[in-house]
Amino acid sequence: MELKTTFENTGSDVIQVVSFILAEEEYAIGIIDVQEVIHIPPIAKIPQMPDFVRGVINIRGNIIPVFDLRRKFLLNDREFDAESRILVVQLGNDYLGFTVDKVKETLRLDTKMIDPAPPVKMAIDRESVIGIGRFNSRMIIIIDINKLHQSMLEDIKSMGGNNTIKVGIT
Repeated sequence: MELKTTFENTGSDVIQVVSFILAEEEYAIGIIDVQEVIHIPPIAKIPQMPDFVRGVINIRGNIIPVFDLRRKFLLNDREFDAESRILVVQLGNDYLGFTVDKVKETLRLDTKMIDPAPPVKMAIDRESVIGIGRFNSRMIIIIDINKLHQSMLEDIKSMGGNNTIKVGIT
């Protein structure tokens, strides 16, 4: 399987991902994009944004937008708890945060164990899913975080959201 995205230039048959849980399903993104994993601090709201835009946080003087993956994927909302985390990722020059229910682990997946996304309707934009990874008895939805971010930006623009504030939303 050819993986086009963050993984395309690795020259390896193995990819490294950070896996996380959302609504009891396991997802993963490329470890190369993840800068850090943090507990959820107070989040300042941004007016006139879609509900999946939680707001912004301040990490060491950097203002970082925070996106709620549960809301983006149309999953049931839930309160943050002791296991909830923000995955801080770097996309180009921008830092973004994505809320998840729980960070599970880092994994090395053989690309032969990654199947294309099934041709069924999903709450996630199809272009945002690299594939479904099989690891032991687990199924892991592997997300292209760059394409997911682009999808979010399109949603913000289509909803008339004010995206002129320079906080990673370009």
